[in-house]
This record gives sequence, structure tokens and C-alpha cells, in this order.
Amino acid sequence: MRSFDDMDRLFDEMNRTFEEFRTGRRHGMPALEPGADTGAWGTEGDGSVLHEEDGEYVFVMDLPGFEREEIDLTFEDGTLSIDASHDVEEDAEGHHAMRSRRIARSVSIPGRVGEEGISASYRNGVLEVRLPVEDGRESGHHIEIE
Repeated sequence: MRSFDDMDRLFDEMNRTFEEFRTGRRHGMPALEPGADTGAWGTEGDGSVLHEEDGEYVFVMDLPGFEREEIDLTFEDGTLSIDASHDVEEDAEGHHAMRSRRIARSVSIPGRVGEEGISASYRNGVLEVRLPVEDGRESGHHIEIE
């Protein structure tokens, strides 16, 4: 009987771990489900989520297959704009083909943002933009991606 008790404990631990990932309570990660204990305002079909965390708005978006240099971010008049473009040319035995992939997305940020403190990172196909909450609002700011 002891082995079944061990299995029950293992399954309980797995359930707790999955719940932590789902709700974003593990290592400060964004939640895998919208609005799950994180203050998220929702997700879109493109795998993005916007939520508030530690005095910052955090926008996370899946952008697999792009290089960092192919992504352009701007923040202007309370709107975060993401434009990404990836082109691939292929030549094989007299056949020339070009594949193109483009994504354009604009996200309205619900409050005022300190534009000088905006930061962005792109790792493993995931873009994360952090926008600090602030009282004043400036106009227009290009964002460098780390």
C-alpha cells in the first residue's frame, strides 16, 4: 500500500506545480490562463497577454520564428505597436520561392506609462515588454529589444 500513498503524493505535487504555472505564481512568470490571479486583462488569439505586475504593465506575446532585428516596437499616445516581418527566399532546381510572414498588433495600455523606463526582451520566440506605471505621459518612444 505504501507505493500508492507515494503515487498520491506525487500526483498532488504535480497538480500544485501545474496550478502555480497556470496562475503565474511560480517565479514571477505570467499566467498561462488569462486573468488567473494576476490582474490580467485578457489574452488574444495570437498568444499575447497584458497584465499589471509590481508597478508595471507587462505585455507578453509569442513571436516564434522571428529574429530580434525583425521586430519593431513603438509606444505612442498610450498605444504599444508591434510590427514584425520575416522573409525567406528559396532557390532550388530552377524554382524560386519567397515566403513572407508579417505580424502587426497594437495594444492600448490602460494607464499612464513612464516612457523612459520601458524595456523589452525577446527570448526563445517570446516578446516581453515592461512599461512602468507613471503619472505623466509623453508622446512617442521607440523601444530597443534586448
